[in-house]
Amino acid sequence: MRRPGFSMPIGVPAAGRGEDKPRAGWRIALCLLAPSLFLISGCDKFPADMDGSLATIAQRKTFTVGTAAPLPSSAEQLVARLEKATGSKARIVTGPLEPLIADLEAGKLDLIVAPFRKDSPLVADVSLSPPIARAGEEIEWHAAMKNGENRWIMLVETEARGVAPPGGAE
Repeated sequence: MRRPGFSMPIGVPAAGRGEDKPRAGWRIALCLLAPSLFLISGCDKFPADMDGSLATIAQRKTFTVGTAAPLPSSAEQLVARLEKATGSKARIVTGPLEPLIADLEAGKLDLIVAPFRKDSPLVADVSLSPPIARAGEEIEWHAAMKNGENRWIMLVETEARGVAPPGGAE
């Protein structure tokens, strides 16, 4: 028995008729493409700051930098470049490194520029820039940022690369 308007008998599956093969490819492509478009639509603010560090700095026109020692010239250059890039003024505070890291994690500081030992366990708690200076074989100066503040981290890392002498030595 044949259905009106069809050339194949009713019991033959569509794939056997060959008429749906091109459509199946489009269906598969659409099934793969739709979720991709959905995921991409959420990327308008990538990379994102979890706590909005960069937006907060831009709004208040200041950022707070903690340091545990007098800044070498490359660190001063980094701070100046960040002031220019953000349109903000840096406020420098000094103190021991461990309390500075606690203040960074608590949101009381935006950045730490300090010497870190290469084997320091403190580096696991923060995101470090590339080295901007050296103070001996085992100690390098870095900018440290709060983990998850990806736009801010990206800006600081970019500016740090701009001031770091070859090999990170000063």
